[in-house]
Formats: sequence, C-alpha cells, structure tokens
Amino acid sequence: AETMERLEGEGKTAMLVAYEGDLVGVVADADTVKESAKSAVSQLRERGLDVMLLTGDNERTARAVAEQVGIDPENVRAEVLPEDKSDAVEAIQEQGRQAMMVGDGVNDAPALAVAYVGTAIGSGTDVAIEAADVTLMRDDPVDVVKAIRISDATLQKIKQNLVWALGYNTAMIPLASLGLLQPVLAAGAMAISSVSVLTNSLLFRRYDPDEDYELLGGLR
Repeated sequence: AETMERLEGEGKTAMLVAYEGDLVGVVADADTVKESAKSAVSQLRERGLDVMLLTGDNERTARAVAEQVGIDPENVRAEVLPEDKSDAVEAIQEQGRQAMMVGDGVNDAPALAVAYVGTAIGSGTDVAIEAADVTLMRDDPVDVVKAIRISDATLQKIKQNLVWALGYNTAMIPLASLGLLQPVLAAGAMAISSVSVLTNSLLFRRYDPDEDYELLGGLR
C-alpha cells in the first residue's frame, strides 16, 4: 500500500500483479507531462482564467500531475466518467460562465460537445475531433493559449473595422446627402473606405500569436 501511494503521489498509475492469489509485484505506468504544459497553465491563469483538470485517473495521481503543471488542488476532479466530465462542464456554464474544454480521447467527446468551446488535440481520436469546435494541429498545450489569442485578436480586428467604417460613413454620408460632395468624389470616398477596411484585415496576416494583439487593444 505504501509503495502504491508513493508511486501515485509521483503522478503514476500503480497496478498490482498477482500469481495464484499471491501478490508478486507492482507495475507503475505514467504519461509524460509535456514541458510546455506548466507554461500553458501559467499563461491561462495570467489571463484571469480558471484551469481545471478532469480525469479518470485516481485522486493521488491527478493531484500529483496538477501540482506539476500548476493547477490548484481544488480544481482537480479525479476518477470521473465521460458523463461526469460533461456534467462538470454544464455545471460551470449554468453559473453563467463560458467553459472551454480541451481533450483528445473518446471519453472527452461528451464534454467537448456541450462546452461553449470544445477544443480537440490534432493527434486525438476522430470522435473527439468531430465533437469539438476547434482542432489544434499540434499536440502542444501552449497552442490552447495561442488559439485564445487568435480569437481575441480577431474580435479586436473586427471591432477596429467597425469603428473605422462607422466613423467614416457617419462623417461622409451627411456631406453627400447635403450635396457638399460630388457623386464622383462620394464614390471615390466609398472605395477608399472599403480598401482601408480590407487592408486593415489583410494586415492581420502579420500577427504573431506568441504575443497578445496590441494594436488598438482598448477596443475590446
């Protein structure tokens, strides 16, 4: 029992081996925690997000892994079934919060389907990918942060274009309606407005998701 507790405390899953009713040994198995996992959790928490761990592993193993990556013990749910994961996600969303579920296995599919944003790892099962809204091409936890940054930056870019188009048309339409702009000039001004919005959108290709989007960052 002490050996099992020690192994599980190290984040390993311990299995007892018996022969003809007698215990002959203990086998321990463990998934390797990616080096980027701790960085990903840290960056998510810096953005003000709560990070939870939902797993079918036992409590001790789950808490040991959570400690390695920086997840608070109270945010660990261990020994959960697939339906328990989806129930946990629904419980969060019933509080008026938006949940992003990240998973790669068949057991994660129900939770991925009910989450506000379901995110599957590209190396995951077809069932998980089908149930998710977003599929990450690489098996790297940091890509979860990048996906959030890209989403946030896209919304900011849309707001920039809306503010520009609204301001431009608010200024130009009264001038055109009062006859202060010739039709040719009004048409040219409209073309300039469209080109400006298009150019601003194309500049998004230069955005690097390794950093937060900063241009006109106040327009959130």
